Amino acid sequence: MTAPGVSNLTAILQGASIGSASIVRCPATMLNRFRSLNPAEYIILFTPVVPHPLSTELDLNMDPFEPLGRSLSRRHSRIRHVPYVPSKGMTQTHIDFLRTAGAVVVVVCTTQNIATQNTHRYNEQTGFARDISHRVEQDESLASVPLLLVLITDGLNMQPHYDGVHDFPALITHSNYTPTALEGVAREIFGA
Repeated sequence: MTAPGVSNLTAILQGASIGSASIVRCPATMLNRFRSLNPAEYIILFTPVVPHPLSTELDLNMDPFEPLGRSLSRRHSRIRHVPYVPSKGMTQTHIDFLRTAGAVVVVVCTTQNIATQNTHRYNEQTGFARDISHRVEQDESLASVPLLLVLITDGLNMQPHYDGVHDFPALITHSNYTPTALEGVAREIFGA
C-alpha cells in the first residue's frame, strides 16, 4: 500500500531507488510466456557495454551483466548473453541471435556513473532497445516472442528515463546493477 498522496508509479520508482527490482508493467500473458518457456527455447539477453558499477566485487575483466545471465540461467538453462555497444547500435550479430529467440530481455543502464561519462548513453541504449522491439514486431517468426525491457537508472534522471520508455509494454526497473541487484531482476522475471 502506498502512502497517502503518493502515486503507484512514484512508489515503484522509490522502491527501485532503495534497491529492489520492480515490475512496473507487464501484460500477464507476456510474463506467463517468460515463466513457461519450453526448455529448448533461448532467452536472448542484450546488455550494454558500460563500466562496472562504482561499488562492485566483480573482476575487472568480467562483463558487469554476467551475473544477470547466470541468475537467469539458474531459472532457464538456455541463455544467450549478447552485449551491444550503445554508440554502434544493432548489428548483424544481434539480428542473428534475435532470430533464435524464444524470449528477449534488453537492458538499458544509465545510472549516474554512466550518464556523467556520456550524456547520449540513454538515447543510444533506448534506440537499440527500440530497434530490437521493431525487429520482433516486424518478423513473423518472432510473433510469439516476449520482449522485456530492464531499465537501470537512478538519481534525478529516474523519472525522465522511466517516462522515455512508456512505449514498452513490459518494464522492470532497478536503481543499480550490482550482482545482488541483478539477482533481484531475475527473481522478478521468473517470480522465484
